[in-house]
Amino acid sequence: MLLRLLRPLRFALLVAALVPALSATSVVPPSFPELVAEADAIYSGRVTAVEARRLTAPDGSPLIKTFVTFAVERALKGTARESVTLELLGGRVGDEQLRVSGMPIFAVGDRDFVFVQRNGVQYCPLVALGHGRYRVLRDQSSDRDYVARDNRRPLATTSDVELPLHGLPAGVAPARAAAPAAALSPDAFAAEIAAEVARVPAVRARL
Repeated sequence: MLLRLLRPLRFALLVAALVPALSATSVVPPSFPELVAEADAIYSGRVTAVEARRLTAPDGSPLIKTFVTFAVERALKGTARESVTLELLGGRVGDEQLRVSGMPIFAVGDRDFVFVQRNGVQYCPLVALGHGRYRVLRDQSSDRDYVARDNRRPLATTSDVELPLHGLPAGVAPARAAAPAAALSPDAFAAEIAAEVARVPAVRARL
C-alpha cells in the first residue's frame, strides 16, 4: 500500500512515519460473513458533506484528514442515528494533498452502504478499505437502483465481496462480473446484511 504526499518538504516527517506502516499492510478481501462481523456499525445513506482539514498528529506532525458525513437512511448494525461522520486519512486542502492508496473517495450526493470499523481510531474507518464501501448506482437501461463495489463493478451476490477490487483472479468466470440488471438491489443487499447480523448471535448462542 502506497501513501503519497505532495509538498514533501513540509510533510517529510509525516511520510517517514506513515509509509513503512502502510506499505507493510496488505488488504485481504473479507468474506461476506467476515465483512459483517468485523463492522462496528453498518449504514446505508447519502453523502451530504465532504470536508478536508489540516490537523496535527499527537506527535506534532501535520496531516490531512477528510471528514465524510452521511445522512443515514438505514442502520443495519450498531447504533441508529440520523447522521454519521467518517474520518479518513488523506485529502486535499488548497495545494496540499495527502493520498493513501486504496482509500475510498466520496463525493456529495453519493449513495452507499458503509461497513464502519473503529471510526476516528484507524486511518480508514471502513472494514478492509474499499471492501467496506458499496455504492448504490442507477441503471438507466432497466430504470432500477443496484449495488456496486467501490470499483463500480456490479455486485451479483454477497459471495462476490471477497473478489479483489482490481482485476479478477485466475479461474474466475467472467460471468461473475455481473451486468447492472443482474446485480443486487439495495433492498436485497440490506436483507442479506440483516440476515447475517441476526445469524451471528444465533450461532454464538448455540456454542
